[in-house]
Amino acid sequence: MPLTYVMGAVGTIVALMAAPLLPVARHSKRSQASDATTARDRNVRVMLDLFRAIEERDPNRGNAERELSFYQPYVEFHWPAALPYGGTFRGLSGRSGTDWKTTWTPLQPTRAERRMDPQVIGADDGRVVILYHQRGVSPGGERFDGEVIGLYDLRDFKLARAQMFHFDETVCVRFLERAAGELKQLKR
Repeated sequence: MPLTYVMGAVGTIVALMAAPLLPVARHSKRSQASDATTARDRNVRVMLDLFRAIEERDPNRGNAERELSFYQPYVEFHWPAALPYGGTFRGLSGRSGTDWKTTWTPLQPTRAERRMDPQVIGADDGRVVILYHQRGVSPGGERFDGEVIGLYDLRDFKLARAQMFHFDETVCVRFLERAAGELKQLKR
């Protein structure tokens, strides 16, 4: 069975998992006189603000305080195992070795590569599902632009669990391997 077919099937399964959350499309507009927002609306806002913080980060200077304000202290990240930073990680303490930030920051030197174009495809009071783009450029100029679906569980309007599904994980892994090789050559 071709890998493209399998990845398409995985994308379909993830979309079907999100289907119960789709009242977003049918969500009635609240009256303009009301300032109250629902838990669902607040969680969507938190996630879009988190994406904005990631997109607006300065690769030369971190703003840990801003970024950490979006997470529960016990947050869990579930990355596909094939990625250099793959696996499940808990908590906010820094990981030793390769992580998302050390992998992607050198490959996202400009706003164009950091732009994620997040689209909320479903939400309820505790979960937000977002389709976004992961972009990068290698030192040699090779560009990557892959779609990802993220399932985000929030508690008290902070991210408690994130699980990402890359539409074409193999292409992402190959790009990251080539880019890592180029980065090593530059450091010599």
